Amino acid sequence: MPMCNRPDCGLGEIDAQGFCEVCDRRPLAQAPPPAVVEREAGRGEGVGVAHVRPDPWYGLGLVDSDPGPDASDVPPRSADPVAEEHRFCPNPSCRQPVGRGHDGEPGRTKGFCPACGTRFDFAQPKGLTIAGRYDVVRVLGSGAYGAAYLALDRNLATHVVLKALNRSVARTALHERDVLVGLRHDAIVRILGYEHEGPHLVLEYVPGIPLSAGDDDRLETLLAHGVRVLQALDYLHTRGLLHCDVKPLNIIRFREQSPAGAQDRVRLIDFGAVRSQKDTGRIMAYTRMYAPPEDDPEHLRPTSGFDLYCLGTTLREMCRARWTDRSAPGVDSLQLLLDRATDIERPERRFVSARQFAEQLSGVIRQVVAAAPARRQVARPSALFGSMPEPLHGGLGAARPLAHWVEARPGEDATLTMPAPFSSPEPGDIAAALPTPLSDPDAPDMAGETSRALAQSRLALRRRDPMLAERTLAAAGLPDWHWLHAWYSGLIALARDDAGSATTAFTTVRTALPGELIPQLALGLCAELRGDLAAARSHYGAVFDTTPALGAAGFGLARVHLLSGDRTRAVGAAVRLAQEFRYEREARVAAVRLSVMILDGPAQPVPNGDDLERAGAGLDGLDVDGAATAALSAEIQYAHFLHHRDRERLSDAIRELGPHAPTEREYVALVDLANRLRPPVRWGWSLQPGRTGHSRFGRTPGKLSC
Repeated sequence: MPMCNRPDCGLGEIDAQGFCEVCDRRPLAQAPPPAVVEREAGRGEGVGVAHVRPDPWYGLGLVDSDPGPDASDVPPRSADPVAEEHRFCPNPSCRQPVGRGHDGEPGRTKGFCPACGTRFDFAQPKGLTIAGRYDVVRVLGSGAYGAAYLALDRNLATHVVLKALNRSVARTALHERDVLVGLRHDAIVRILGYEHEGPHLVLEYVPGIPLSAGDDDRLETLLAHGVRVLQALDYLHTRGLLHCDVKPLNIIRFREQSPAGAQDRVRLIDFGAVRSQKDTGRIMAYTRMYAPPEDDPEHLRPTSGFDLYCLGTTLREMCRARWTDRSAPGVDSLQLLLDRATDIERPERRFVSARQFAEQLSGVIRQVVAAAPARRQVARPSALFGSMPEPLHGGLGAARPLAHWVEARPGEDATLTMPAPFSSPEPGDIAAALPTPLSDPDAPDMAGETSRALAQSRLALRRRDPMLAERTLAAAGLPDWHWLHAWYSGLIALARDDAGSATTAFTTVRTALPGELIPQLALGLCAELRGDLAAARSHYGAVFDTTPALGAAGFGLARVHLLSGDRTRAVGAAVRLAQEFRYEREARVAAVRLSVMILDGPAQPVPNGDDLERAGAGLDGLDVDGAATAALSAEIQYAHFLHHRDRERLSDAIRELGPHAPTEREYVALVDLANRLRPPVRWGWSLQPGRTGHSRFGRTPGKLSC
């Protein structure tokens, strides 16, 4: 028997279904030639085979770039005055320091020079030149680390930003200079030079506005800016740096000209608080409104999570007006995403890397753009879950079983009592079909015993042994708060036919992974099992609208629409799903059956003429075998009978099922049913005038006719 070739497996045997009995995964494919590997890597295939994450920035490709804000080349005046270190008497023969503070009090911005009596006004710079080449135009702002000026560089004939730092933090200025000199990223401000006078950092001027939401901004546009900032943070964090002051004022939104036209872009600025991840001690420079609380672990031992928390609060503030309706596509997922990013009750739940954050944020963008007007539907491999080829159609995707017709019982009016034409998938089948989580590079250590225990738990679920699955999950040692523990707990609950507990577990997974569709699909299946059609329809619809390639969501949506009495939408879901090549045949069969299917209940309408015509057209050209064709024809004819009461055609259709019966008993039962459905024979007697008849059985009253 072949053995598993995965390096992190215990060399388990491969079972008849092609899965390793130890790690519950398929063996690794043989490595293709180098050219093929390079091409596939470019497509992002092979997801989950190794401990790598596919491109987490894919959300950017789903958003059409807007032109961006129409910012002036020269920003408006600031209310901040000229920094005190630049306040000198305007009298050329005096030039004494004026307007300086003392005893903790700030200096005057307006007044008279005590040496020569000349009037001064430093509310705005006038004629201020720094380092002999930078003519100050505006005061852009000031803070604890000094002022920032917009200046015209005489040598380059372009506007730049001069960041003047207080002499008490000159070491910080040198540190910021050293940091920025080595950074090259499109979403990070660029350093152009350093002047010892001041000292001053010379930075590129980005003519934009602080990150904010305009009245005409689409939600996906704002979220795409979040992904771009995460790209910048990932660039910083991989170099061992923390920004420590991510906030709207330090993210400049601007219009960038490109060969494709004007584009809306952002750039991260102000690295005055930057520090190395190797530095120990509390973070001293940050903006309290956007940072974690002071008693948070990130203040004691700062990590990249500090910047990610700040970005989470920044996005929450920016998008607050966009999520008034949580039923809108992607809005509920966005709320859950930011709840996780800024969770102060359970800091361990927060994102630990910019790529982890961006993966979920891109998933939220995918849900947002799936709705009108963009209607972009993206099928891509999940970063955290394997594929799910099982459609879980519950019988919709195949003809009605022959046994249903064998067991049918006709009433006096020839209506048939039969088993339900379809059913919700069995909980155990759902537990076995839902995909296996992949290796998460940001999860706790999954090597060794933990990985093997999870694989054994999954294998026990496929073998329908929930008790063993629960024991092996406990042996995995996962923390209770982690989504992996909740995922397996949900599968085990399903295997025990406990849809309520499974819903609780899968809700925990959804709150942790709001950009993933598989948890929503699992919640939709659980809601259907519980009979909560509204919740099932909501979850199925969100998944199917985002990625129709998840066939289980399409079939589930069709089921709940029909159960709710909406035949038109049920058929529409099947027709949409038929556009997916993998499920084309099953979905076309479902569309035919849904058009004519009869359900019990007062809210279930009988198929009308249009339904019958649509079903007949759908059956023509359907590539199924003879038995399926006969069964579908019989179902259509039964709907015709309910509409037109033509018993003869129904009888003939059921008689056509006989040759496909596997046993003589079933054949006889079908023929008997067909005979019982034939129109009743009406016997009549007529006597021809002037004639009588005799036989050895007695007088014959006349000629027998029927």
